[in-house]
Amino acid sequence: SECQGEVEIYFRQDWRRVLLDSWSLSEASVLCRQLGCGSVLNYRSSPSTTEHKHMCVTGFSCSGSEAHLGNCSSAQPVNCSSGEQLYINCSG
Repeated sequence: SECQGEVEIYFRQDWRRVLLDSWSLSEASVLCRQLGCGSVLNYRSSPSTTEHKHMCVTGFSCSGSEAHLGNCSSAQPVNCSSGEQLYINCSG
């Protein structure tokens, strides 16, 4: 569904997966809110082993009150092999 799954964002003119390493409950809360999907049930590394993207995104820092991830501090592109990819499950 649109309220759970691997997370990709449009960043620097391409769709990129988000890495788990810089993720916390604050960022997860903002993402679920942005999607209109209620609250966070859980987030973890992606069960998928398929890497179809060579660049991912990391470095988000949110307070948890933002309406969109774009309102959080800047993310950075990195090679996907540098970390586990994010899977999120929201209540909606």
